[in-house]
This record gives sequence, structure tokens and C-alpha cells, in this order.
Amino acid sequence: MELLLVLGLFGFAYGVVLQRSGFCIARAALELFLLRSREALNGLLAGLCVATLGFTVVTAVRAGAGLPALDHLLVLPFGVATVVGGVLFGLGMTLAGMCAAGTLQRLGEGYLVAWASLAGMILGAAFDPFRTLLPTLWQLQSGGFWLGRVAGAPAAAGVTVAAILMVWLVVRGKPGARPFRLLTPAVLGGVVLGLLNTAQVAVATPWTVTYPLGLIPPALSGSVSATALRGALPLLVLDAGLVLGSAFATAARARYRLRWPRRARDVGAALAGGMLMGWGLQLARGCSIGGGFSALPSLSASAWLFLPGLFLGAWIGARAVRRFL
Repeated sequence: MELLLVLGLFGFAYGVVLQRSGFCIARAALELFLLRSREALNGLLAGLCVATLGFTVVTAVRAGAGLPALDHLLVLPFGVATVVGGVLFGLGMTLAGMCAAGTLQRLGEGYLVAWASLAGMILGAAFDPFRTLLPTLWQLQSGGFWLGRVAGAPAAAGVTVAAILMVWLVVRGKPGARPFRLLTPAVLGGVVLGLLNTAQVAVATPWTVTYPLGLIPPALSGSVSATALRGALPLLVLDAGLVLGSAFATAARARYRLRWPRRARDVGAALAGGMLMGWGLQLARGCSIGGGFSALPSLSASAWLFLPGLFLGAWIGARAVRRFL
């Protein structure tokens, strides 16, 4: 019961910050490929830097206390399926206009189209064709690898932060990009989310959004364990807290109302995008939050495959959005 309350409060805090800051990984990708602004991308990179440093501090404290090094981190399996899953997830979130966390945030804001995105993710996760059609993708995955094993957590974290800063320098230097501003809502939101994720790691596990969706196929076949179901319940409470936090933040600004889709094709795009995200999260074993925003600070090698795949898929999706939507 205590864990449910703690994760519910973390979810509520995530929802408030997401709603007030405009932090969104799908928005970061759309800005990168369709717009001149880089605010959301700067927020994502800032949040990754803060979380990487924070996770490393928590790891050092746990090591000093004689606790296991990896029990609190999110180190995922990786392989070809990780890249394919990242591409599908990036394509899906761009078509839907929202990632998994963004879907929950928009549910709290009253966007009815977000229900189509959520339904698509559930359907995609439940009826994943890749296990049947391309089973070798799963066989090519290897167990999770923690980069801290190579040269220690501080060195791996330093390389990770340096890589994030290099990405920022490259993106910042693109023609037409607006200059970097520190005090923007998305950047501050990214910093706060990185700190919240660090605090969650210190008391429980890293922030994830779609772990319960990954249990749908074994639940449908009757092969899911009771332990896995018990582990999913606190994360469902976290997700519900995120929706409530977003609704609270929206209502506090007297902006809550039901927002109907403007066009029927927006509903179709959200449903199709959600299904692609559902397939992608099954292949990659995580979404943009678990597979990226928490796996990269956890020094999981999988993030270095998932995130490039995600932005490749987002680039493909941005071209489709520009042409057809």
C-alpha cells in the first residue's frame, strides 16, 4: 500500500510538470523535423543530463551502503528488435502527435483524441504481429548490458552526458534553429522531471509508462505470473496519477474542458499511431520514457539503439505528416 501511494504521488507530480511545462518527446521530434523551435528538444536533453547525473549519485550511494548495483536501474535487453521497435514507436508518436506519457497527459487535459491513441496502444500491444511473423527478431536480442561495467558508473555517466551535449551542439547549430534559452518552460520541466525520476529511483524504480501494456499478450494467453501482475499494479497507479496530475494542473488554470477532435482523420491518425507505438514498445521492451528517458540515465546499452531508432521513425513520420496530414 505504501508503494502504491508513493508511485501515485510521483505520477501526480509528473502530470503536473508535463502539463505546465509543455515537455513532450513527441513534440521534441516534431519541432526538430518540422519547425524552427528547439525548446522541447532542449528540455529533453536537459532532463536526460540531470537524470544521468542523479542516477549515478544514487548508484554511488547504494554501492557505499553495500546494496546491489543494478536493482534500482532499468537495464533492458537489446538487439535488432530494439532498433525496429524504436523506429515504429517514433513513427507512431509522430502520427499520433503524442507519445505514451503525452497520451496520458492529454487525457487529463480533456483531449478526446487521446483515447484513440490509448486504444491504439492497447490494441497494438495485445495483437503484436512480430512474435508470429518475425520471431527471429526476439532471438537476436541479448540480455541487458550495463555500461557501468566497462569503466565504472562515473566514467560511463560522463561519456553519456558528453554525448548528450554533443547532440545539443549539433542540433543547436542547424540552420534556422532558434538560439538556446535556458529559462524556458520545457527546459525547466525537463530538469524537474529529471530530478523527480532521480527521486523515484532512490525510493523505488525508474519512471516507466507502458510496462503494464507489455503484460497484455501473456495475460491473454494465461501465461503471465502473479508476480508480474503484482508488479504492474503500482505502475498502473503511477499512470493514473499522471492523468490526475495533468487534470489538476489544467483545472487550476481554469482551462479544463472536453476537447473534441477537429477532424475525423485526426482520430484515425491517433489510432494508427497508437497501434504503431504498441508494436514498438513490445519489440523494444519500453517506450520513450522507459526505453529512453529512464534507460539512458540507467546506463543501459539498449538506449543507444532505441533513441536513434525513435528519431529515425519520427523523421519518417514527420514527412508523412507534412504530406498527408
